Amino acid sequence: MDILTEENLSIFERYDLIKGILFDWHGVLIEDAIEDVEIKKINYIKLLSENVTESEIDEIISLGYKKFEPLWNILPTLSENFKMIIVNNGPEKTIDSWDKYFGYSKYMAFVNSEREGIEKPDPRIYEIACNKIGLETNEVIYMDDCCGFPEETEKLNMRFIHWDSTESGFTKFKKVLEELNILID
Repeated sequence: MDILTEENLSIFERYDLIKGILFDWHGVLIEDAIEDVEIKKINYIKLLSENVTESEIDEIISLGYKKFEPLWNILPTLSENFKMIIVNNGPEKTIDSWDKYFGYSKYMAFVNSEREGIEKPDPRIYEIACNKIGLETNEVIYMDDCCGFPEETEKLNMRFIHWDSTESGFTKFKKVLEELNILID
């Protein structure tokens, strides 16, 4: 089982095979900028609405979310060493706004479940993501804040890092990068 936890960091012995990183979007690369749970729910429901306008999407995204800066600060270094892609279950109509406000396309591609017609944790979404960056599933690390995906990624021989919080996940990821001799500081 290739699930990375504090207890089993040493299981990642085949680091030389790691050529790519699949990121979850919300909970890894971005986090909530709004603390109020009700406002977050209302905003997400609005993003899912068929009647939401582009300006409403822009407003929700620009005010409701923020980069997890420690990870974004090392994206230039990561992009020199890995092929990278986001795997997202959110509404397709938000993709352009995410890029407008966060600029992810400078570093990585984006796979969206609504666009592909397949949602995480269906293993096919990870295969699609790997195919888009020209890698096999056993050549990537996948990071997500949802703990329910290890079983699916394990079937594909992917390495999984659970981000139980942004700080904890980032700490686990930095340990992997250290083992790979990728200097980020």
